[in-house]
Amino acid sequence: MLLALSVLACAAIWWRALAWLPSLPERYPIHFNARGEPDGWSTSRAAWFLLPAIATVLLVGNLLLGRMLAGLARTAPGLMNIPRKELFVRLSPAGREAVLGPTLAFLGFVLLLVELLFLFILEGTGRVAASGARMLPPWPVFVFLGLVFATLPAFLIATIRAVDREAAAEKLVGGVPGGVSGGGAPPAR
Repeated sequence: MLLALSVLACAAIWWRALAWLPSLPERYPIHFNARGEPDGWSTSRAAWFLLPAIATVLLVGNLLLGRMLAGLARTAPGLMNIPRKELFVRLSPAGREAVLGPTLAFLGFVLLLVELLFLFILEGTGRVAASGARMLPPWPVFVFLGLVFATLPAFLIATIRAVDREAAAEKLVGGVPGGVSGGGAPPAR
C-alpha cells in the first residue's frame, strides 16, 4: 500500500512538473531559505526536472534497499543493526526476514513522506515562479520531521516485538505474552 502511494506521489510530481513548465518565467527559484523565501535561481529548463528526478531515484533506491536488506537478513545478519541483535542473528533466515517487516514499513512510510514533501515543494515553487507568490511556507518540513521522529519509536517497538515473537516461535527463548522472558537472554542448558 505504501509503495503504491509512493509511486502515485512520484507520478504526481512528474505530472505537476510538466504542467508548470509552460508557465515558468525565464528565471525561476530553485532553492528557498528557512523562512521560505527564494534564495537560489535558475534559467535552465533541465533544472526544473531535478526534483522529480531525485524523487524517482529515491523511489527506485528504496525498492533496491528493501531487496538488499532482505538478502542481508538471509546471508549476513551480523551486518544489520537490529534491536535485540543477539537474538536476531540466531533466527532462521525465514525468521530474520519476518523481523524486517516493521523496518521495511518504516522505510516505506518515510519514502511516502519524502515524495509528498517533494510534491509540496514543486507545487509551491511553481506558484512562486509563475503566479507571483512571495514565499514557500516552511511548515510542511517541520510536519515531515515531526512525523518521522514521532513514529520512529513505534516502529522500533514493533521490531523488538517481531524479534521476540520469532525467537519464541523458533524456541530460542522461553516465550511469555508481551515479550521474551529473562530480558532476551537464552535459557540455561
